[in-house]
Parts: sequence; structure tokens; C-alpha cells
Amino acid sequence: MEESERIEEYLEILYRMELNGEKATTVNIAKKLHVAPSSVTEMIQKLAEKGYLVYNLYRGVELTEQGREIGKKILGRHRLIEEFLKFINVDERRIHDLACKMEHVIDDDVFNGISNLLYKFRENGNLKLLSELSEGDSGYVVTVHADDRNVKNLMNIGFAIKASVKVKRSLIKRGTMIVSVNGNDIAIDEEMAKFIVLRKE
Repeated sequence: MEESERIEEYLEILYRMELNGEKATTVNIAKKLHVAPSSVTEMIQKLAEKGYLVYNLYRGVELTEQGREIGKKILGRHRLIEEFLKFINVDERRIHDLACKMEHVIDDDVFNGISNLLYKFRENGNLKLLSELSEGDSGYVVTVHADDRNVKNLMNIGFAIKASVKVKRSLIKRGTMIVSVNGNDIAIDEEMAKFIVLRKE
């Protein structure tokens, strides 16, 4: 792996940890990346020199705005590539590892091309964000696009892939939707509803 790819990998995992409220210590980072703590220490020093992060003895590693923007960009690429690989029916067991490799080699033109392709696919495939549905609409969950913590939270309350969803009260009426997920009523706000992609029935 080239130096630039290693830098992106570290910034992505640090951004993920930040989103999930995890303390970014040397030991925790090493576990996430499956590397030795000494390797993490060396990379942290390099990233700090480049202005991507600062190290606090009590809070651990903290991203600067510059480092955060790069981490966010790489994570966005990762999620888009995962969706694309699902779209072309790649084996689910291979998707994460492939996305980790591909996220470092595609440029903005390729990213935008994939994004536009998937947008057209959603339109033609009758896919909608949960937040776009009206009262009485129904469908099933195709994917959830959010950070790891929100994906886990949404899965835990029932929004698993292929879960059946019916809107009982839409956002048009109030700021919170009421939806039935596999027969269980759940209240969800607009921000969270935008993470959930469904195929309308």
C-alpha cells in the first residue's frame, strides 16, 4: 500500500471513530487497522506533521478540520462503492474489502459517474428515501446509508435489509414520521429517515 493510501486509511478510520464517539487511542486504532501500536504511533506523528490531527494525552487523537474533510470524503467513497458493488451483485462477503481497496484509487470523475449511475438506478428502480414517502406508502428496506453508529441504531429498531415498512404518518403532517416496521410502530425524525432507502411497493 502506498503512503498516500495509508494516510487516507488512517483518516477514514479516525473519522469513523469520531462519528461513533470512540476514543482514538493508539491501542484502539491499532485494533481497528490490525497493525502494531508502534506503526500507529509512527503514522500519528506523520499525520500531525501534515496538520491532519493533534494528539491530546487525555482525549487521544483528534482530527483537524483538514483531516476531518479527507476522512469524510474517503468514507463517502467507501459507502458509494459498497452500494455500487451490491448493485452489480458482487458477493456480500467480498464487498467491504473490495471497497477498502477501490476507495483509494477512484478520482472525483469516477466517483461522480458512479453516483449519477446509482441515482438513475434509484429513479428507474422505484427506490425512495423513507423521508420522501407519503402516508399510506409502503415498501421494503434496500439499504441504510449512515455512519456506523446510526446504521447500528436503525438496524436495532427494525430497519434491517428487506424489512417491510408502511408509513402511518408522513413528515408533511409533523416533523416526526410514524412508520410500521414488520408490524411494529416506530417514530423517526426526518434526519434519520433520510438514511433509509426503500423500494416502493
